[in-house]
Amino acid sequence: MSNARRSAALLVFLSFVPALAADKLPPVVAREAEGEAAIVGGNVDRASREAREAALRSAVEQVAGVIVSSQSLAVNSQLVSDQVYAHSAGYVRSYEVLSQTTERNVVKVKVRAQVGTAELDRDLQAVQALVRRLQGRKLVILIQEQTIDERGVTSTSGVTATVLTDAFKRDGWTVIDPSFAAGKVRVSSAVALGATEAKEIGTLSKADFILYGTVGFRDVPADGILVQPGVPRSAFPLTGDYDLGVFETSAGAQLAKVSGKLRSEMSNTSINSREESAYNLVKANQGEIVGAVRKAVLESLRASEQNGARIVVEVQNAGDFATLQAFRQQLSVWSAAVREVGSPSLASGTGKLEVTYLGTAERLAEQIDGKSVGKRKVSVTGVSGSALEVKLGK
Repeated sequence: MSNARRSAALLVFLSFVPALAADKLPPVVAREAEGEAAIVGGNVDRASREAREAALRSAVEQVAGVIVSSQSLAVNSQLVSDQVYAHSAGYVRSYEVLSQTTERNVVKVKVRAQVGTAELDRDLQAVQALVRRLQGRKLVILIQEQTIDERGVTSTSGVTATVLTDAFKRDGWTVIDPSFAAGKVRVSSAVALGATEAKEIGTLSKADFILYGTVGFRDVPADGILVQPGVPRSAFPLTGDYDLGVFETSAGAQLAKVSGKLRSEMSNTSINSREESAYNLVKANQGEIVGAVRKAVLESLRASEQNGARIVVEVQNAGDFATLQAFRQQLSVWSAAVREVGSPSLASGTGKLEVTYLGTAERLAEQIDGKSVGKRKVSVTGVSGSALEVKLGK
């Protein structure tokens, strides 16, 4: 069963299961479950093993549904699948195969598994914490997409951005409308985006992360069967490649490079346009792209928890440099989680500081809002994933 179908099945199951505290469950819970796998190339042993693994994964999913509520996992079921169910064997203490049958080239296995609840509960809680940290994170997708037909004519489109926007929204992200970039940002290959440009895009978009780069599609040359030389096309097989980068805006750092090749099936005659072919190509590969971005961002969030995240604090109405320095010094007094405050900059009465902080911008906002620098009250007027806007009273 595919990850998407497995995640959907899990959510349907969870919606009917009441939430129970893990400490009310015994250390080991027995569950019966079934799994199936197709026989490929006559390899029955492999199909049997895959069907058994699917059955054990289903048993683990059943126990997970008793431990947590459906609402806890609904925001990012794919993340749960990636982080927990991909390692289902680690939660199974023992199992027995109750039956195995083969029908129409498909092996079906039924098992009774003994699933450890403590280990599963611990990992589910860790994933739920990651889900909470992802919620509210803002992503802007800036992709230049071009298609070159067999005559060398280039056209632009936005298929990739559309497919990925839908996928990231389902993944729990807030996706920023890229219209802010019109006339201000020139999109090129991922390697062309530097730290300064990434920070500027973050300032313009208020996004925490950027998915940036290029996607290109080309007509597959005529094969004499599906596409006849010199005859108007009725089928539109394409080949393509993508070159994307994942950037964190507050530091302007590239977190990962996401690149690969795309190729449509030559046998598909039901596609009526290049745009439809490109859409299907990206749709088929969206899991790989979204997964790479998710992994890079999660690793960045984990690192920020251990070492501190960079938060840009803009201080409006700071006035003079001495007042800004006083504000800078007070930050460490107001919060012990402030690890470092960079050298301040000041222009037209507005100051800017880069703060290394063990926590989120929202938490820092809570700790400094309402404090005072001398007789001047601190008011937080804006909060995003990696930035704060602060105003000093007169």
